Amino acid sequence: MQQQRRLTKGLSAITLAAALIAAPLLAAPAQAAPRAIVVWVSAEYQEAAQALFAKGYKKRAIDVQSHDMSTITADLQNADPANAPDIVLIDGGQVGELAANALIAPVEIAPETTRALSNIAISTFRVADALFGMPMQRQNLALVTNANLIPKAPKTFEKLSTMALKTVADGKADIAFAVPQGIEGDAYSTYPLFAGLGGFAFGTTDYGSYNPKKIGINNKKFVKNQGQINRWNKSGLINSSVTAEEARIAFTSGRTPFWLAGPEEIATLKTLNFRYRITQVPAIVKGINAAPLMKSIGFAVTSFAKVHKVLPASRDIVTNKSTTIKAQKTFYEKSPYIGLPANSRAAAATPDRVLLAFGSAALGASAYPNIPEWGQVSLALSGAWRDSTRGGDAIRSRKSFAAAKAQAVAALTPAPVETPAPVETPAPVETPVIP
Repeated sequence: MQQQRRLTKGLSAITLAAALIAAPLLAAPAQAAPRAIVVWVSAEYQEAAQALFAKGYKKRAIDVQSHDMSTITADLQNADPANAPDIVLIDGGQVGELAANALIAPVEIAPETTRALSNIAISTFRVADALFGMPMQRQNLALVTNANLIPKAPKTFEKLSTMALKTVADGKADIAFAVPQGIEGDAYSTYPLFAGLGGFAFGTTDYGSYNPKKIGINNKKFVKNQGQINRWNKSGLINSSVTAEEARIAFTSGRTPFWLAGPEEIATLKTLNFRYRITQVPAIVKGINAAPLMKSIGFAVTSFAKVHKVLPASRDIVTNKSTTIKAQKTFYEKSPYIGLPANSRAAAATPDRVLLAFGSAALGASAYPNIPEWGQVSLALSGAWRDSTRGGDAIRSRKSFAAAKAQAVAALTPAPVETPAPVETPAPVETPVIP
């Protein structure tokens, strides 16, 4: 009996000790999960971004939210910090405005990342001396040739011109060279020709970003070669009345031998019942690439990431997690954007041979200008091409491009601040003394 009491007493002590140990565990409140990193993307990219970020970041979830990105600058400026995003998927052309308003944060990348990605695509996210994001996909224009009309690809632009005009003279084509312009002109579509004559939109800084103070519309090299534009206009090779839709219809109906188009036309090209080639525009001037502009989309870190205390994590996601071969392939496979992955090895593994051909046409390409000043320069450049190639009443290229340069410079030159004229202080009126 005594032994039983001792045993019972021992068990009670053990039970009490266990209860004391367990008590704090039962009483402690559940630890809240860390705040999710919020990513804003346009609705059409939500599936691609969700696939990319499905596993989150370490022990933190990544919440992909659909948002209208066309008004992203105003939306971030007016956002409630509590609901603002940490990362945004933007067009490379939006980078400069967002950076100028301190709405996105600079990032740094390792040398191996620089080597893995297209340098030109990376430049679409560079402003001044800083990088403000990482590209996911890229695209550029190329020369699309009707191989039935032109069995052998021309090696020079002069040969292209001869072949193109002959197809019209023989009644085989209606448009010699389908370069989309229309009533407002199109600086993007005409850029390969502009670059091929020695033109450029902006000079660059020592960091490789665009210098808005150096406008290349009418530089010396371009002036030397621009007379060719007058010959193209006179011969009918290029006519600014051709719209994007007219260019598309002319090519798909087999009524033009050459078309300047982008990879967004791949679906159309795959329906054709004739052979075609995709190449870069051949050299117009020896030693100068007739190179296109390269556009991109990619991720940037917002200034709110610091407020939410996820800045290092957000930077790591953008510069490291999203730039790997696997990540870029995952995003590309779900993305509606018609463009190659920015990662070169991921791009090379793309099964779409037509898209790869467009990518191969980017030799010597320049990054699509991402600075706000491009708006005025693009407007002036579009107008010069339109006016120089509008047929019988065209303005000579020397005059139209000189005017375009003056227009762009004037638009980007701050108006002088007028100093107000000094206001004369009237002499005090003496109050008469009344005796």
